[in-house]
Formats: sequence, structure tokens, C-alpha cells
Amino acid sequence: MIGMLALTAATAAPAATAATAATVATVATVATCPVEQAHYVLRYDPSVTAYFRPVDSGPDWPSHVAIAVQHKDLRKTLWWLPWNGGSNGLQNVVSTEDVTAKGWQPPSPDGGPRPYGDRQYIGTDIMYNLINHVPKRGEPAPAHMLFRDAAGSKDTAFLDRQFFDLVGCQMEGS
Repeated sequence: MIGMLALTAATAAPAATAATAATVATVATVATCPVEQAHYVLRYDPSVTAYFRPVDSGPDWPSHVAIAVQHKDLRKTLWWLPWNGGSNGLQNVVSTEDVTAKGWQPPSPDGGPRPYGDRQYIGTDIMYNLINHVPKRGEPAPAHMLFRDAAGSKDTAFLDRQFFDLVGCQMEGS
């Protein structure tokens, strides 16, 4: 029996070491990944992913990134611009047209094309501490993102109200 326990412990050690190394690598990625290289997967639905793309969004949208939410099953990519909510202290995203389209211009903060409206945005670090501002180009990426008022009965943009988790750090297209 003692020999069997020793064998079990010896064979479990490499697996535990690999899991620990993967966790350390994930923590290191989260701590050092700039927003514009962050890639996410919707928890419990890997067919929905998100990533940030640098954009020239002008002075009205100072984060200078857009969030792409890709629905692989629907073959649809939805684009969002982050913005801080002024006096209410909330963070938000506004939908916009395809930022990769030739001649794309950010919408006016007072109107303009918003195909899917606005959503409240919540970003957290790896320990789920709130990040009290929207992501900005060059800053560390949030470990988790939640669009709190998403997935209502008439919401065609977000099909599930769940966290997007950081899974990679590589510039889109590289």
C-alpha cells in the first residue's frame, strides 16, 4: 500500500508541476499583456471570442482601441468603442460600424451609427478586482471583461451574460 501511494504521488507530481507552470504563465501573461494584444474567450462558449484592435478614434474616444466580439457560429464580428461614463463613474462600450472598413470614422459622441447601442462594461484584474476605467492602448489588458447589461431578451449582440477571459496575448493578424 505504501509503495502504491509513493507511486501515485510520484506520477501526480509532474502533472501538478505542469499545472503550476501553466498558472504562473497565465499570471505572467495577464500582468504583461498590453490591451491591443489581448485575446478573450467567452466563458462556457468558446465560439464567442473578443480582441482589441488599435484605432485612430480621435479625442472623443480616448482609449484608442476598439473591441471586436466575434460570433464564430453566426459568422459575425461586432465592433465596440470603450468610453468612461462621466459623472456616474460607469464604464461603457458603444457599438460602431466595422473599424476595418475603408474610410471608417468614429461616431460622434452625440450620435452617429450605433448598430447595437451601448452596453455597460466591467473590467477586472486576475483576482476580480474592478478596474475603474476603460481599457486604453498601451495599458495592461484586463484579465476578465463583463458586459453587465448584455444578453437581454432582445439582445442580438451578446447571447450570454458571462465573463470574457483573457486567453492569449498576440497582435491580431500576427
